[in-house]
Amino acid sequence: MEKVSVVECQSYTQEEVYQAVKTAIEGIGVVISPNITVLIKPNILSQNNPGQHTITHYALVAALCRILKEKNCRILIGESISFYETGLTQKAFITSGIKEVAEQYDAKLIAFEEERLIRIDQNLVGLKELYIPSVLLEVDMVINACKLKTHSGMRLSGAVKNMFGCLPGGYKQKIHRWTKNEFELSDVILDLHNIIKPALSVMDAIESLDGGPTALGRAVKTARVLASTNAAALDSIAAKMIGYKPEELPILLQAKNRGMIKNFEDIEVVGEFTPMTFKKLVKKDLYRASNKNSIFVKDTYVDLSIDASRCKMCDKCVDICPIGGIKVEDEKMFLDTGECISCYCCMFVCPHNAIKIKSSLMNKLIRLIRRITKL
Repeated sequence: MEKVSVVECQSYTQEEVYQAVKTAIEGIGVVISPNITVLIKPNILSQNNPGQHTITHYALVAALCRILKEKNCRILIGESISFYETGLTQKAFITSGIKEVAEQYDAKLIAFEEERLIRIDQNLVGLKELYIPSVLLEVDMVINACKLKTHSGMRLSGAVKNMFGCLPGGYKQKIHRWTKNEFELSDVILDLHNIIKPALSVMDAIESLDGGPTALGRAVKTARVLASTNAAALDSIAAKMIGYKPEELPILLQAKNRGMIKNFEDIEVVGEFTPMTFKKLVKKDLYRASNKNSIFVKDTYVDLSIDASRCKMCDKCVDICPIGGIKVEDEKMFLDTGECISCYCCMFVCPHNAIKIKSSLMNKLIRLIRRITKL
């Protein structure tokens, strides 16, 4: 039987969150080995601040860091934001408060779009291949530090979906468009989960987001920290907390079909919670087409291009591109936007700032609105 800890936590004061996280982990019997390398994967949707409740609160990340430091572990904190904004994930680490936590606990920040990718093409269900940052397979342990949110497409953004953020940059957006519906997208996310194998999932459900996943949603005080070694079991309990049935969620149905969880009712809850119904639960047809035609998927993209006047033909972008999408044509570097997976890795290895972003009109508009409204 799977176990999920549910521990009351009324505020984001660091001592209260630390005690709640520690109790939640102990409640499921997890013992973290000393002197290992651990990567914490929070949910940082974009360059938002903690008060918008779209992201894993830095207090929960700090609690995990403190627990790991007590075990003399080496700590990495890794993420890659989805929506393109200047500064990308490194700036999001600042706006989220996580950079300050990393400095406090001597943790290394990893922006996945800056890491070398490796190709995975075995035992996949969703797509024929996936490209993931190699660092995820090099650490001793991955801790999934997720946020409880409803989601306009997937219905719930929780522990299982948080692994989607391991894909760098705009690659996530392209996969949204390559999959036909939420079941196919769920299979991609479950493939990632099976590749990365997070050993522990801890959920920030202290202030949860109703009507998410963006800052247009509203915060709801759910006053809990959840933990489990099984992300699907954790999401099943989180779903029940906010008024969903697990069988209403494509990602949990696929998790059950693939054996990640045997039965939605066969879960031991260590602790208790008061069920509440969120106002903006998504109740659409499970089998309808994906929301890939939403403007937030198809119209907020950015393309990359190479500025020939800056390019020195050093081949560093050629070497880093995981799909071989950068080639020499007519004695110039050419980036094939049709092949490009928008991982942005080439931008960070170019020493001459020759790789440029070409934003869609909608991307520019949303960035302008965010700057004005602070949303």
